[in-house]
Amino acid sequence: MADLVSMPLQGDALWLVPTAGGQTSNPVADSSSGGAAAVHGAAPLPRAVEPAASPLIDLSGVSYTYDGEVSAVLAGVSLTVRPGEFVLILGPSGCGKSTLLHMMNGSVPHILNGKLEGDAVICGKPVATTTVAQFATEVGMVFQDPDSQIINTRVRDEVCFGLENLCRPPQEILARQAEALDQVGMAAFGDRSIFELSGGQKQRVSVAAVLASHPRLLILDEPTANLDPAGMAEVFAVLARLNRDFGTTIVMVEHRVDELADKVSRVVMMDRGTIVFDGPPREAFSSRRVMHSEEAEIIPTASWFPQASEFAIELAAVSGEALDPASLPLSADEAVGFCCGRRFAAERSGASPSSAATATATPHHPTVPLLSIAGLNFGYDRDAPILKAIDLDLSSNAIVALLGQNGSGKTTLARMLVGINQAPAGTIHLEGKDLSLLSAREIASYVGYVFQNPDHQFVTDRVDEEIAYGLQVRDYAPDVITTRVDDILDVVDLKRYRDRSPFSLSLGERRRLSVATMLVLEPRLLVLDEPTIGQDHERAEQLMGLMQRLRERYGTTILMITHDVRLVAEWADRALALVNGEIAFDGTPLELFNRADVLQAAGLLPPPIHAISRQLAARNPDSGLGPVLSVPDLVSALMATAGSALA
Repeated sequence: MADLVSMPLQGDALWLVPTAGGQTSNPVADSSSGGAAAVHGAAPLPRAVEPAASPLIDLSGVSYTYDGEVSAVLAGVSLTVRPGEFVLILGPSGCGKSTLLHMMNGSVPHILNGKLEGDAVICGKPVATTTVAQFATEVGMVFQDPDSQIINTRVRDEVCFGLENLCRPPQEILARQAEALDQVGMAAFGDRSIFELSGGQKQRVSVAAVLASHPRLLILDEPTANLDPAGMAEVFAVLARLNRDFGTTIVMVEHRVDELADKVSRVVMMDRGTIVFDGPPREAFSSRRVMHSEEAEIIPTASWFPQASEFAIELAAVSGEALDPASLPLSADEAVGFCCGRRFAAERSGASPSSAATATATPHHPTVPLLSIAGLNFGYDRDAPILKAIDLDLSSNAIVALLGQNGSGKTTLARMLVGINQAPAGTIHLEGKDLSLLSAREIASYVGYVFQNPDHQFVTDRVDEEIAYGLQVRDYAPDVITTRVDDILDVVDLKRYRDRSPFSLSLGERRRLSVATMLVLEPRLLVLDEPTIGQDHERAEQLMGLMQRLRERYGTTILMITHDVRLVAEWADRALALVNGEIAFDGTPLELFNRADVLQAAGLLPPPIHAISRQLAARNPDSGLGPVLSVPDLVSALMATAGSALA
């Protein structure tokens, strides 16, 4: 039975059966957090649980070093979590967040081996002497990718599976699975095939499979990393309801905090294996904290902050006001309430209302586009097309975002551009050349493809050899290879690591190396598949800054497949939205986020700053305000209202 409980499945994931004594009420559900009432229109946050409650997580001076490593990934961590809390853990990549979560179900140190020091007690059991199977009756864990932990083909079978392994009575199993599916809002989905579900629905099934066993503690490691915004919102809403209505104790690592910040009761921030902040969310997001990258470099902004909080911080700074953390908004609605009744003096710099409020730049299409797609239809099954009547032109020197729900055809289209999927004759042209007539080598001279996981692209043992490989197989002269490799190493800031193994680099460095292997071939079009998935804020900014430099230096067009609407708002010139395999929208990001119908059909949400600016404009029609896509633009527009009180 224990083998079934901790059986490795796809990739590095473990399928863990979580069970044991659940709770049916939340002792803190009717309480409101200190300071929350100070925010106009703020939803109450749960209070900290009464100290008398016995902690589910009790860590004191915990350090952990993986086998074969010299440096500890956790260093002197002390953390207490009591029943009914909803804890969000944030921090830069490589700071020890995932290791900390894996300690909570015994994977560290019993599967991911290493040296554990200090006192670590989870659900009353010492981690050092409690196996994963023994923790499985107390702790439930949900991973990033639902497909890595779902092993049945029918929803009801998946939710029942853990209880069946534990030999629960049949009537109890059926009752618990029905209860769990109802808790995640999928009571009517029991007989549905897993393959018919969206990404968000699959992740909700994963949560239900855990909840069916009544875990005392629910652990989630970036559960929405692979989901579109609509799926993300589904999962967050379910977690908030579980915590609020059923008292489920939740500990979660997540980078996407805009829709989560107002749902958690507590935020823990980590840096270099230690906890540097532990407190309520309003205090956590009231100021930036200097942290460190995996390379030990100082970075000013490591974790994603709610954009509503960023807006309030910048607005207070520009207007010369002291910001009370108790009044800090965590959501778009709270940010609108934060502005109500305020009067703004003209900005010191004399900035006028942002032109972004009305900007509607039209994408430029040259006579012979870099890429031209006409009448493209494609499906792996002839009777079930994935792409339908795709017509698209891309010009040089642009950053284009490709958005849409999971399964809408984004990756299928991208793979056609690099020849992984064979394009029908006459439908795709690269600078006037029919893609179907080009060899793989010829296509690669035009188009580079960077996968989600950079490790999937490496084939050599040295950084410089990895970059040189594409040139060597194309029989470039040695002196040309040397010049190009040195040049690209400078561009991606990896020259000091040229002798290192690619796999010894940090995640951010490996991502830059994967881009470099494509750049050295000087492609005209670079396709990035979810470039910032699982990346902290600094890593995402670094990568997109690199894309901007490539565009300026080489005239490269960047086509990025992404669910990150804030990334699109900040960096993209143009946005494409796929809905059921068809292009439902082609225009500027601002135009896209102004189209509520397209957003709903494509499973997208507008960036919080767009929602804030749109609501303020609607409530103050004579103010000159309009929808914008950046915090500085909205702050400038507000300061230019010069003395008018906002409704």
